[in-house]
Amino acid sequence: MLKSKLILGSACVALACLALPAAGQSNGQISLVVPYPAGGGSDFIARTIAPALSKALDRIIIIENLSGAGGAVGSNRVLQRPADGRTLLLGSPNEVILAPAVNPALEYKPDAFRLVGPATQTSQVLVGRPNLEAADVRALIARSKAPNTDAVSYGSVGIGSLYHVTGAVLAAETGGNMFHVPYRGAAPLVQDLMGGQVDVSFLPLAGNVLGLIREKKLKAYGVAQAERNPLAPEIPTLGEVAPELKSFQYPTWAGLLVRAETPDDEVRKLQAALKQALSDPQVRSAIEASGSAVAEPLSLEQAKDQYRRETEQFLKIVADRAISVN
Repeated sequence: MLKSKLILGSACVALACLALPAAGQSNGQISLVVPYPAGGGSDFIARTIAPALSKALDRIIIIENLSGAGGAVGSNRVLQRPADGRTLLLGSPNEVILAPAVNPALEYKPDAFRLVGPATQTSQVLVGRPNLEAADVRALIARSKAPNTDAVSYGSVGIGSLYHVTGAVLAAETGGNMFHVPYRGAAPLVQDLMGGQVDVSFLPLAGNVLGLIREKKLKAYGVAQAERNPLAPEIPTLGEVAPELKSFQYPTWAGLLVRAETPDDEVRKLQAALKQALSDPQVRSAIEASGSAVAEPLSLEQAKDQYRRETEQFLKIVADRAISVN
């Protein structure tokens, strides 16, 4: 335990050196909790925006990597600290909405948080094993409905993850014979997709996924959103190919959240700082190079409305499909 604390402390100090405001101008420090280990996608976003966010807020920002329970450990830690805007969560719908929805044992609910604003927006892309016979998503749907054929397996990074939920909605809306195969993380899932052990999966169109698609190691069927991703214009939307999927839109985001009780004035300050950070050319370039888009700034009311709508949407999906870790 002591060793892990020392390692974490070293990581935090290292980042703090990168995210310092001008000398003599600090107004205290802010903790930015990343609910996953260093080196992952969430950690990358946090470390990308932290220096610019620190400058905008005129405060030191320290990153805390607190992983465990699919992001629930770090998320819960934020709720154990004062609602003063000095502890932020780098989160997504996975940790703050879906995790407590599918796991009643967690100590928090989605309404324990409020959204400051997204930092990145990422397409979800439906991919298949490279030797899957279906040429496009229409053929995939037809295969899943064909009599006397095996069910289509769809993998995800875990029960109740966004990619599980999106796959479950696809199966329900198309009436296909599909079954879920949960994995412990993206690496083994992608490995099995490339090796042909699982048929399809939704994945974020970021990191190495686009490269694997272009190298023909994964077969891309389409993105789950209204328009093509400008970073991969060769990949159609699912609705372009299958008209019944026109409204099948599940892009995802990662951004800043705080405790729900955080005063509006503090949230507005954080929103202004996030807007300034995301306008930094170096920040934008790094985010776009990773495969994600820079999110549009939100007002206080827009953030409240987006979080409310997505909470209602995902809770209904989870309830309707009886998705649970139990």
